[in-house]
Formats: sequence, C-alpha cells, structure tokens
Amino acid sequence: MLPLRRVMQRRLVTASVVAALSLVPLTAQAAGAADVDALWNQPQGVSADSAFYVIQEWLDGVAHSMQNDPTQRGMDALARANADLLSAYSLLQRQRSGAGPQPVAIIDPLLSSVYNFITGSNAKAPVGSVFGWANQAVLKLEGRGSTNEIVQALLQDYRSKQAAADRDLHVSAGSELAALWTANAARERAFLVKIKGVTTDADGLIGALQDADQSTTALAAKHQGNGKSADKPGKGPAPTPPANGQSKKKP
Repeated sequence: MLPLRRVMQRRLVTASVVAALSLVPLTAQAAGAADVDALWNQPQGVSADSAFYVIQEWLDGVAHSMQNDPTQRGMDALARANADLLSAYSLLQRQRSGAGPQPVAIIDPLLSSVYNFITGSNAKAPVGSVFGWANQAVLKLEGRGSTNEIVQALLQDYRSKQAAADRDLHVSAGSELAALWTANAARERAFLVKIKGVTTDADGLIGALQDADQSTTALAAKHQGNGKSADKPGKGPAPTPPANGQSKKKP
C-alpha cells in the first residue's frame, strides 16, 4: 500500500504543477495589452430578443459601474458595443430566414413525436411556440415588440457604449490602445456593412446604420491623430482669385 500511496501523491503533485503552469499564460495575457479578438469573443448571454435581456443589461451595467479600473471599464464597454453589433446581425438574419419558434430541448422533440403520431400533423415546437408567444407579449410591454425596434435600440446602445469606452480609455494617438481601437473599428465598420446587407429600406434602419458608421469612423480618426481641426494657427484659407480670373497687379 505504501508504494501505491506514494505514486498517488506524486500524481497529485504533478497535476498541481501542471495546473499552475497552465495558468501562467492566462495571467500574462490578462495583464498585457488586450487582443482585438478578445473584444469579439465574449461569452454569449441572453439573446437580445428575450424578455430577460433588460435584466441582463441592468446587471451588466451595475457590474460595469462598479469596475474601478478605467482601462478595464473601457475595454468592457468596447466589448459590449461589439456584442450589440453581433446581436443585431443575428436577429436580422433570423428574421430573414423565418426560422420560427425555437424548440425546447428534450421536451419538444418528445411531445412533437407523440402529437404528430396521433394527429398526423407536423408540429415541431409546441412548447417553444407557447414560450415564444409569452416572450413576445412581454417584449411588447417593454416597448420592443418587433425585431426592427430591437435592432434600432441595439444600434443606439452601440454608439453610447462606444462613447463610454472613449471616455474611460483616454486613448492617445500612436499608443497601443490607439492601434487596438483602430483594428477594432475596422472590424466594426466591416460588420456594419454585413448588417446593412441583410436590411431593406422597409426596415427603417438605414439612418441608424449610417449614424453608427459615422461615429465609428470619427472616433477611429480621432485616435489615429486625424481628428484634429485642419485650421491650425498661421494657416488661413486660400486667397480668393479675382472675379475676372486675372491676378492683381502691384502699383
């Protein structure tokens, strides 16, 4: 029994060392400069078309306000702004595909098979349909009854979170944060193009998309050092030529 106990102890020590070493890269990455991929690969929460989304947003807002580190708070706001774009695109895609009610795992397949065998119909999500109806009723009470209204709110929220990130990060031109912001803004503009590709004029989202693109472009130019005014001291407007097109002669 003694050799076996020693073997088990050695294995436990080895496992502990491996676990500790595996945490070293994660700690270094967390302490170092944030990667732009990390701003897009966030854990998925409640869908934006869920009645519980407002609760999640409130909880996220509370956690955001309690963050003492302004840099971390700004990164969080930037990641949440990206999540708004992902949610908007996902909702519009689902609306175009007409996927219908989502079936409840295990319960709906079982009930559907029994119901379809007895009635000969083709009901795919009886329980999911009931849940979808209840969720839609609550969404209307929240003032978010349609997909276009939800997407409109997401695009407005995207701009406000961008502005919050800009206030907290204090990005200076030429810094690592400026390079990160520029790379992230390029992805945001590309994603806005994708969202525009799944919208129509009837959705009423073109204006919101243009506003989001303009604010994204303006902030990116600001952090690249191109957002300064062109009217510098000592450089006035170009002189206006005479009306007849001829230069004035000196006396």
